[in-house]
Amino acid sequence: MAYLGTYNSPTDLMNEKDLSHQEKIEMLQQWRDDKKALLRAANEGMQGGDPSDILRKIKIALQVLRTDSNH
Repeated sequence: MAYLGTYNSPTDLMNEKDLSHQEKIEMLQQWRDDKKALLRAANEGMQGGDPSDILRKIKIALQVLRTDSNH
């Protein structure tokens, strides 16, 4: 979880100059997967914040990165 505690938002991660395009994609995918797991846990009655907003932002960031890699 390299993003944890380092980036406050997917935008912060996207703006990181020291990460390669592929590293950004991998970190965003991991972040997305972690938030989805948290959402599943919340749906099963476990406590946790609302990860849906961050999931939306991660999805947008991944779309931008994937679009950029196709050009």
